[in-house]
Amino acid sequence: MLIRPTYYIDGDITDLDQEMLLEAGIKGLILDLDSTLMAPKTGSLDAEADRWLARARETFKIVILSNNKRRDYLDAVEKKLDLFIIGHAAKPWASGFEKALEHLNLTKEEVAAVGDRALTDILGGQLFNIRTILVMPLKSIEEPALKTCLRNIERSLARR
Repeated sequence: MLIRPTYYIDGDITDLDQEMLLEAGIKGLILDLDSTLMAPKTGSLDAEADRWLARARETFKIVILSNNKRRDYLDAVEKKLDLFIIGHAAKPWASGFEKALEHLNLTKEEVAAVGDRALTDILGGQLFNIRTILVMPLKSIEEPALKTCLRNIERSLARR
């Protein structure tokens, strides 16, 4: 099934074991931004996500791939995080993943996509033929009930 991730993390990105990624041969990460790395539209990391990202930067090449279209927001986050961001990525389509892979200068076998949405992040990574990691949205954010409901439906399909 195309929305079934390679790895399913029953927690947010801060629960993602970086040693496991290294042991799996992963050298580069394509990270989703909103809800995966930071609360949507805030432009700031919580302390736990900041610590996780600092450790990841020491080991992995990282690029952020976001469907967010607000260039001013993405530019501010890019400057703050000092990470290359590809916005308006149109996930799950391949063009954004192709740009991310080109920026990382790694092979598909060396890269994993990490995100909180099965129908964009995971489906896109699977269609692009790279490993995928489905995480929960950050523990520090509260989502509207409808969004949580839709996410739960996606996750139940991804687990099958």
